[in-house]
Amino acid sequence: MLALILLVAAFLRLYRLDSVPPGLTHDEADTGYFVAAVYRGEPSQVETPYGYAYQPFTKYSAAPFMALFGPNDLALRLHSVFFGMVLLLFTYLWTRRAFGVAVGLGSAALVAVSFWTVCDSRFALNSGPAPALFAGAVYFLWRALDDEGGKKGRWAWGLFVLMLAASFYVYEAVLAASVTFGLLFVYLACVDRARFRRHGMWLAGALVAVGLLAAPHLLDPASWGRTNTLSGPLQEASRGNLGPLLANLVSTLGTFSFNGDSFVTYNLPGRPIFDPVASLFFYAGITLCLWRWKRPAYAFTLMWAITGILPSLFLGEWTSTLHSKAAEAPILALPALGAVEAGRCVARRFGRRWVRVFAVACVVWLVVTAASTGYDYFIRWGQTPETRAAYFHNLVAIADYLNDTEYSGAVALSSPFPDVPLDPFIADMRLHRPDLALRWFDGRRAVVFPGASRSLLIVPPNTPLDPYFAARLDLQPIERVHLQLDDVDPYFDVFEWNPGAALHGFLAAPAQTVTSGDTVLPLPVNFSAVELLAYDLLTPTVAPGGTVTLATFWRIVDVDALGPVPARAYGRAAVIFAHVLDARGAVAGQEDRLDAPAWNWRGGDAFVQLHRFQIGANVPPGSYDLEVGIYTRDDQQRLPVLANGTQVDHRIFLPPLEVTAQ
Repeated sequence: MLALILLVAAFLRLYRLDSVPPGLTHDEADTGYFVAAVYRGEPSQVETPYGYAYQPFTKYSAAPFMALFGPNDLALRLHSVFFGMVLLLFTYLWTRRAFGVAVGLGSAALVAVSFWTVCDSRFALNSGPAPALFAGAVYFLWRALDDEGGKKGRWAWGLFVLMLAASFYVYEAVLAASVTFGLLFVYLACVDRARFRRHGMWLAGALVAVGLLAAPHLLDPASWGRTNTLSGPLQEASRGNLGPLLANLVSTLGTFSFNGDSFVTYNLPGRPIFDPVASLFFYAGITLCLWRWKRPAYAFTLMWAITGILPSLFLGEWTSTLHSKAAEAPILALPALGAVEAGRCVARRFGRRWVRVFAVACVVWLVVTAASTGYDYFIRWGQTPETRAAYFHNLVAIADYLNDTEYSGAVALSSPFPDVPLDPFIADMRLHRPDLALRWFDGRRAVVFPGASRSLLIVPPNTPLDPYFAARLDLQPIERVHLQLDDVDPYFDVFEWNPGAALHGFLAAPAQTVTSGDTVLPLPVNFSAVELLAYDLLTPTVAPGGTVTLATFWRIVDVDALGPVPARAYGRAAVIFAHVLDARGAVAGQEDRLDAPAWNWRGGDAFVQLHRFQIGANVPPGSYDLEVGIYTRDDQQRLPVLANGTQVDHRIFLPPLEVTAQ
């Protein structure tokens, strides 16, 4: 039976693993970045932003999978599958030891076929190993507690300590679930004093050891980044407003049977964890644990389930399948407890024959659940436009196209999130062509001109080229690659072009000058890292409340002039500012942005940046200065304007902007 359960679980976790989920999220790609750094022997020192890989365990546990399967997204997903199977085994071992073989097999079967655990075992998230490690810690704890003497179970205590401490290095939600061990200590002291006398000091010592092992991580404030998201409902409750907290509690409890997690990235929106049959057994299991609360195994199961969902109780149903994942094992064990107890009631009342009928019915129900999970996951969820958009399928399809193309050289790629660690990290996990050099930009506001006479340019519909660019680039269409017709982004266009000639077409204008300090400078003007080649003020006059449109053209001359990459940053970051100033130097309108990110700058390339921003509605008519410059995003330091190698200022002034009366 267990072998059959394992085979079904493996099939649901491995089938079409390369295509469902249908791409990568930014969270997954960022996890891949850190894992790949360890795989290459150079662990990254980046201070990760919220939502990504704070905890370090996965960076090291997934690196061997990259050694086996390559630094790609499939290796990350196989790593998650592995820990999903480990969760199944530890759930079986724990429930079998605590409740018997029947509950063990039932729990393992539910872990094998549940939509929740199947999904979770296929995500390439940093949190993937957490449920398995925590369940392993529980199993070894139960082995230690079942032993007649603490000394005989030293190996079990040791493994409990190691696995629980390891889980702290994986996912922050484990901290809430770990409260159950403190509750168990108190419970044994009050209810099962004989076992407490045998094992109480061992449990206390083990928990202290876990704290010591986890301290280097937990003492780092960054390790508590996600916990800050709990503060909103709690702060409202502290002010006497219990509404948000109660609403979140009710919505989370509803995810078990009525209306599941609505976040499409992690769940088929609205799909509850349990179907109606499983729900009945689930609530029967809860009732049984309450009825038999004086038995440690039953009390512990309920405590684990409650503490494991604490983050979701605070935050509500949205992303609850992720926040509650440390409680997967006890939550899926509860229906098995209810079903086995129902079978025993049938045996006492109707005899063995009807028990067999009941058992067959349960097996049929599990088969139906497995089929429902497969259909909901691979068809209803995996093929929906919303899911494909959430997993950036269009960008993944572009990477797959480039993997197969015969072209070699520079590729200019328009993308909605061209800065690291976002879209570029998805491409890093999927694109494996060292002979292709990608230039990233958002075509709605910028275009990069690679320093080459021939290049590919790829434009998806979510970041079309601004008409100002598109009409003047002389693009030669190669093909439109169609994806699914109902996709949010159902195609992408591939062009061939001559970047140098296209740039020259923009620059073919009368000589221009700017002012910097007290000096009039002809273009190009040197900003140390880049030089301003030209500008185009498309709106030399504007009414109050109107929109200023300015295009500036730049060539990259010395990337190192931006300074070294900050030790805890993904790459260099810069911003171009365009400010309209009144006579007193006050800002009357501005936009600071860069859509051709500096981390991707290469010497000899050029780019154009389009600024569009409004003038204040109350700005009086008159002539206004228009200043332009660049600063590094990390330290807000402006780049110097150089004339003959000498700094003259940190900004330039273009011809004045005229604000006219309405």
